[in-house]
Amino acid sequence: MKRWKYAAALLMTGLLMLSGCGQYPEQAADGTPWDPNWTMLGSVLGAEEPGNGFSLLDNYSVLTGEDIYYAAWAAGETTDYTNEDGEDVQVYDAQIYLLAAGYADEAQAQQNQEEWIARQQETYTVTDSWSETRNGQEYTLLAYECGSETNPYHRGVSAFTVYGTYAVSAELACRESFTGQEREILLQFLDGCHYSS
Repeated sequence: MKRWKYAAALLMTGLLMLSGCGQYPEQAADGTPWDPNWTMLGSVLGAEEPGNGFSLLDNYSVLTGEDIYYAAWAAGETTDYTNEDGEDVQVYDAQIYLLAAGYADEAQAQQNQEEWIARQQETYTVTDSWSETRNGQEYTLLAYECGSETNPYHRGVSAFTVYGTYAVSAELACRESFTGQEREILLQFLDGCHYSS
């Protein structure tokens, strides 16, 4: 009986140690000490709060049972809006979306990133595109305008990157009434995105 209790105690100690280890790295790839208060997208990255009046709206650790992670932040007032499917939804003055999708290898992640960029170029009127390194990670950025009556947003800016086997997209979409500087807000948000080492 004593041996069983001792073995059980060892097993529980080992499980507790394992559960405490490996959940977060000690520091991010950029050298910043890892903060467990960041919004986590799987084990891929942690995002600081965007500030500028944005607050966390959604954080789905896994979508559709696959290696896909999503979070969204919203700012401003909500407005009732009927989408193209006839559903009544609440739309904010501005929203930031962050998506990370895992693939078998880096080549597939790169291909997916290119497909995301092509889809955005087909869907919106791209007014500017450029590359920029933020917090050690290189992004392709697109500023765009929405010309569709089925889209409640007027304009936005998106950033795309690949980190290891993950394609990552960050987007700030805003309504016409939004007075914030969407480019600066998204770039500041990217500075607060920390990738696992």
